[in-house]
This record gives sequence, C-alpha cells and structure tokens, in this order.
Amino acid sequence: MRYLKVCFLGLAVLTLASCSSSNDTTKLGNWVRRADYQGDARREAVSFVIGDTAYVGTGTSGVDGGTWLSSFYKYDPVKDNWTLVASLADKNDPTRDLSRTGATAFTAAGKGYVTTGSNSDLKTLKDTWAYDPATNSWENKADFPGASRYYAVGFAIKNIGYVGTGYDGGNNMSDFYKYDPASNSWSTANSLKDKRRQAVAFVIGDSAYVVTGSGAGTSPTRMYVYDAGKDQWNEKAKIENATDQSFDDDYTSIARYGGVAFVINNKGYVTTGSSATTWEYDPINDRWTEKTAFDGASRTSAVGFTVKGRGFLGTGYSSATYLDDLFEFLPDQENDTND
Repeated sequence: MRYLKVCFLGLAVLTLASCSSSNDTTKLGNWVRRADYQGDARREAVSFVIGDTAYVGTGTSGVDGGTWLSSFYKYDPVKDNWTLVASLADKNDPTRDLSRTGATAFTAAGKGYVTTGSNSDLKTLKDTWAYDPATNSWENKADFPGASRYYAVGFAIKNIGYVGTGYDGGNNMSDFYKYDPASNSWSTANSLKDKRRQAVAFVIGDSAYVVTGSGAGTSPTRMYVYDAGKDQWNEKAKIENATDQSFDDDYTSIARYGGVAFVINNKGYVTTGSSATTWEYDPINDRWTEKTAFDGASRTSAVGFTVKGRGFLGTGYSSATYLDDLFEFLPDQENDTND
C-alpha cells in the first residue's frame, strides 16, 4: 500500500500547483457542468464508448485510496443521465475480485474491453475482459501478452484494439500490442519511440495520437501518430518551444501527466492532470491552440471520453478529494463560469 500512497500524494501536490484562473476571457471554450457520476467518487477509472453510450468504471476511492472498485455506470448524453450496469465480474466465479485501478480500455466490434491495471494487493495485472451491452455482462478474454502494468494507454482503429506504454511497478514501458476480437488474440505492434506512463491517446479518423505523460524524471515532449496500415509511429510537432517561430512559444504548458483527452469535430483536446490548461490539436496543420483552462476543481486521474461527437471529462482526484462531477467542453463558445 505504501508505494501507491506516496505516488498519489505526489500527484495531488502537483495538481494543486497547477491551478489556474477560471476567469480566462481571452481564449475560447466553455466548460459546462453535467449530471454527476452516480457511482462512488473515484480516481484512475477507465472509460469506453459503445454507440451513443459512454461507460465509466473501476478505479479507487475511500480513505487514502484504500477501496478498489469494479462498479460501472453508463452515461446517456441526450438525457444527461447515469445508470448502473454490471460490475466488472467473472460470471464463472462471482467471488473473484476483479476490482482495479490504473487500467486501460478500448472499444472494438461493439464491445468494451478493460485490461491491465493494479489490484488491492498492489499486483500489476494483464487479464482482459469484454463487456457486452446486449447481455449486460463481462467475459474473460485472452490475457494482454506484454508485461503486466498500469498507467497504459488504449485505443482502437478499425475494430482492432491497441494497448501500450505504462508502468510495470519499476519501469516505464514503450511496447504496444494489438487485439483482434474476431480471433480473441493479441499480437505485437510497433513500440512507441520513447517510454512513458500516464500519457493520453486519442483517435481522429484512422490515426491514433499519443502525447504527454511522465518519463524517467522528465515530461515527454514528443508526440506520435500511429499508422496502423504500416504499423509505424511518426513524430509530430513537439510540445515544447522547439523552433525559432512563435507558434510554439507556449507549447511547454501542454506537457503534463495524468491528464485526459477527447475528440470534437476531428480535433483532439488535452486537459487537466498536472496542468489545468486546455489545448486543441488540429491534425491538418499539426498545430496546437490554447483554449479556456478547465474551470472545475483541478485534478489528476480523471476520465475523458467522446460520445455523440461531444467531449466530456469526469471523476478524478483533487487535493485528497475524490471527485464524481462531470463536465462537457464546448470549444467554440466563450467561457461562462456560471454554467
């Protein structure tokens, strides 16, 4: 227990240091409060989206993060409503404890997948579970083939899931693996070009982007896009002041760990974590634009998701407080702190 507690307290300190003013009138983007998550307030949960419904579950809560969770709720953005669904569970052994924190998730072929993470015994995990919304049940799938880990990223391209990076309890990772739900099998994908944990990933079209995170005493500033057809990672503009031009003068504030990402209108958004700033990424010109900083409680270890073309952020951890709130980001509106 001691290792995880120390790590999380460190996150809390950095989160407080990153607070920014909510009276940001010079940048576009409006954060709107939506219906609170109906489950326990939590951090390091996972999210996945099936059709027009988002699912959020697992993570930790309670005093000193001492409660590992397996519960899941689904969110309907039209009704702005959360509903309890089946907890992560083994239908063949209902007594088996599958609660976890720091796991990762993706959606492929109409099902949500949860894999890796860490359990209440501080054991890193590699088991994989698929949620079927038609039966409201979970099914055990082939184990993740890499080293067990937490703080990885997951995404899907053309119904193939990808999981990589993360932390095995002693080392940051760069390896990636892909999962084919048709054959229930994993295979090796090309590794990212540097090791990191607590990064974010987002998908625009058929391209997946990985950026931010924590390295070995560093904040990674390299951003990569994955070409699934060629199984190749290509570097994009660095999130640092890397040129003599002015466009990247403020890019250093994009770097962070424990943040979230979502996609709206074919642009990627990164926010919260060890920085409260919000940045919009345009893949056409490979440029970032700063938007209104997140004006809720600053936090790490939240979840971000896109459903019905709308971007949301919820849950997380702020100054020893577990959160259950939910916000929607409207990137083209002026900020209104009263909504």
